[in-house]
Amino acid sequence: MLQRLLNRLYKKNKPEDESTPETEKETPANEPSASIEADALKLLDERDSKPATAPVASTEDGATADPESAPDEDSGEPIDPEAVKEEIIAILKTVYDPEIPLNIYELGLIYDVKVEPSGMTEVIMTLTSPACPAAGILPGEVESKTRSVSGVKDVNLDLTFEPPWTPDKMSEAAKLELGLL
Repeated sequence: MLQRLLNRLYKKNKPEDESTPETEKETPANEPSASIEADALKLLDERDSKPATAPVASTEDGATADPESAPDEDSGEPIDPEAVKEEIIAILKTVYDPEIPLNIYELGLIYDVKVEPSGMTEVIMTLTSPACPAAGILPGEVESKTRSVSGVKDVNLDLTFEPPWTPDKMSEAAKLELGLL
């Protein structure tokens, strides 16, 4: 994006005088002049300093909700940890083990989800075994999906093998799905 902005500024500031030799007329795109860089940085600073406008949301009855009344995630206001925990669990139920056709929550791979009023979140999880082929995928996906939940400020993912996972940790629904009941 910065390169496009620099290119636009360069074209805007490009001299129109045809008597200027070609080598002086054009500055390569990867080597913009100092004044163009300064202009680009100024534009970026102006853009970043403008207050963002909050979108106006509608409620179920059609009335417009006041964006100021909604808790601002960056304001440092406390969140409802239980509600955020429920949202995290709901989103973790969309993460599936690639070898077993069940979500990792029902499989019992999520040992605990702790959410602080500040939005700091800890997820304690395990894998079916330390040599699990999904070890390179699942923890990253769990962390990413947890971060995507509104109200979560930061995530500490604790991958543990104590206690080791066993099929007993699966939910009744998961056991029924796999024919273990």
